[in-house]
Amino acid sequence: MSTGGIDEKYLEGLKSGELLLKLTWDEWLTLSAPFEHVDFSVEDVTVRYHRNGYDWDMHGSLYSPVREVDPRRAFVCFHGGAGSEKIMDLTPDGRPGLARVLASQGFKALTLTYPGHYPPGGVWKQPIPERMPVYLLDRELPTEEIKDRNLKCTFNTILQGAGLLTDQHLSGREILGFGHSTGGPMAAHLTRFSKKTKVIGLVGFGSGGPDGWRLEWRNKTGAEKYVEKPVDHVSRRSPDTFRESGYVDPPDLTPWGGADDYIRLVSPLRSQMKTSLCDNQHNAAVEILEEYPKRTGLPRQEYFDHLQEPDPNWLKTIKVLLTAGENDKGHWVKGDRLQDKREMFMGAKYAATTRGAHVVLIPRYGHVGYAELHNEKIAYLWLWAVKSGYFDS
Repeated sequence: MSTGGIDEKYLEGLKSGELLLKLTWDEWLTLSAPFEHVDFSVEDVTVRYHRNGYDWDMHGSLYSPVREVDPRRAFVCFHGGAGSEKIMDLTPDGRPGLARVLASQGFKALTLTYPGHYPPGGVWKQPIPERMPVYLLDRELPTEEIKDRNLKCTFNTILQGAGLLTDQHLSGREILGFGHSTGGPMAAHLTRFSKKTKVIGLVGFGSGGPDGWRLEWRNKTGAEKYVEKPVDHVSRRSPDTFRESGYVDPPDLTPWGGADDYIRLVSPLRSQMKTSLCDNQHNAAVEILEEYPKRTGLPRQEYFDHLQEPDPNWLKTIKVLLTAGENDKGHWVKGDRLQDKREMFMGAKYAATTRGAHVVLIPRYGHVGYAELHNEKIAYLWLWAVKSGYFDS
């Protein structure tokens, strides 16, 4: 199975009881593809559904290899808060994104965009400061309705659409869920909303864990400050916010250039917006979350039940493989002690409640490492685990 070197070391690590698996940069560069390359197709998929008084549209892309390694299994991928499924398609400089890598290795993959983040045709034409979320793909909505929807497009609204698209296109399959950043907790809750698949594992890169665990991590470690956004606020990305978030990585890993070039290149394909509700739910900002049901009249549970513990019976059936870049400010740098770092805290929680969990530390990468040079090796890590039987029951 192994070609030697890092593959051997990594596979042995997956069999061990060690939570943290570290790679050197030289080991990372030698990590090879576990399967032969195959061609694949990409199909647009959409679903319309009803929740919280409105219809919503959710868009996705289905990547289908001409020959599957294992027709029983597929990946479902969630993007970060201000992104779209396009971050899984191509990097800013045009190399294959993680979904294309998975498909080229013989695995079907479904990438999803949260309602509001995908414009008709998939390309944003308005400047970022003028953009508003697009909740229906076939007609424009009044501004006041969009603002009301911003307060009602909950975590559950996103996951309901994700579950429907997953069931429509991957029915009967075993699912490996991936979510980057804000999408990490969504991948962890997909099992609640997908009725026709079985989520057997979670893979990660800067993914963390459920938002309720983030609240626990913050309270127990003090590694993160409590932050909340005003109810009507919409965050908008810019080169300055990119730099302030600590997303700038070494030039030899970012062929698109710096922060200004990154924002310029990705802005047509990413919404670059994040509603206060999305921010506050992901941040587990429990104090201000109390204001939303007062404003909307929706049940309090709609804004808080994403903080619940994942089903313990489901957790007992899965395995988890988290990865993080050593320069990821939120997922690795924060936390004075090793066990206080977010990915280590989440990994330990998963290890205690699932069939097994590991955290793989990748040198040099930050939070945007999924798009940087050698990004294909992140998918290779996951697929070596698949090939080794790591996720088998």
